[in-house]
Amino acid sequence: MRKFTLLLFFVVLWSFSYAQMGEEQYFVDIHGDLRYESRDRFQASLSTNIFGDKVYKDNRGNEVKYSKAMWEKVPGKDRPYFEDFLFSELIHKYRDRRNVKEVYEIDIFGDARYRNNQGQSMTLRRNIMGELEYFSNEFRATLGKDIFENIIYKDNRGNKVTYSKEFLGKIRRGRHRGDGNVEEFLLLGLAKDVGKKKNYTEEYTVDIFGNIEYKNSEGRRVSIKKDLFDDFEYKDNQGVSLSIRKDIFDHVQVNDGRGNKVDAGRDIFGDLQVKDNKGNKWSVERDIFGDLKFRHNYKECATLKKNIFDEREYSDNKGNKVKYSKEAWDKMIKTYGNDEKVFSMLLKKFFVEYR
Repeated sequence: MRKFTLLLFFVVLWSFSYAQMGEEQYFVDIHGDLRYESRDRFQASLSTNIFGDKVYKDNRGNEVKYSKAMWEKVPGKDRPYFEDFLFSELIHKYRDRRNVKEVYEIDIFGDARYRNNQGQSMTLRRNIMGELEYFSNEFRATLGKDIFENIIYKDNRGNKVTYSKEFLGKIRRGRHRGDGNVEEFLLLGLAKDVGKKKNYTEEYTVDIFGNIEYKNSEGRRVSIKKDLFDDFEYKDNQGVSLSIRKDIFDHVQVNDGRGNKVDAGRDIFGDLQVKDNKGNKWSVERDIFGDLKFRHNYKECATLKKNIFDEREYSDNKGNKVKYSKEAWDKMIKTYGNDEKVFSMLLKKFFVEYR
């Protein structure tokens, strides 16, 4: 059960897109609680109450509680970055909502449960057949193995998805972390996406040459090949093709088969340079002060720099500003690994998700 309590945390987060925030600040208060403030006076916190429950609150009446029993079963919860990631997701989910109350808990049978004050509920458990079972109000889905060790998803809307044993073997070989959660991710992801359909089927298999094959009941067919040089080729029966190759200079070249080409790699200074065959250029460069700068066709730009107070400040030509205290920045580095990856996350947030 402890493997998929984390997944239940985020299943309700997937359906919400980010809203633009403008200037904002993350910091840790004197009690060690996480705090957030924005220019539009939105405030939020993530703390531990006297019962050991983890509680999110904001000044718009929203409250989310993770019971102590639930929190203790979450894998990875002791890693420094876990709470920061959860806090950030909750902020983005609730900043435009009012008076929502949610609870995540473990019941007396050890099942992971979610409920809110809007009448929604979800449960994730393993049934007596050994299958993973997910149900929410009137929806129910299961994920289990057949006699050939293929993994089968089924729900009460007539949908069915099959992952062959060979296909899952390829997926697992490509995963370096969290492989034990593959079934839980599949079940929750399919319940969210495939569960919207009726009497729909999908199959993921591997052919005799080791290529991945996909087909569904709507007539879609896809083939993915990988050669000895780790080059990829994607083709489907709707005329879409995509190839990804790496040259001798370690540059990645992408060709979509429709005349669009992209080349990405680092220059002699170690700066990332991306260009396509239509004249568009993107770059991420580090200046002599160690600050990161992003440019797109000399029209869009963004920077990530350190100020005199050892804080990190992000700003761009769209007017977005984000400030991280030293403590919050240290947590971001533990989350993403380095400042380039944090910068990439912010660029995606402000230049991709808001388009």
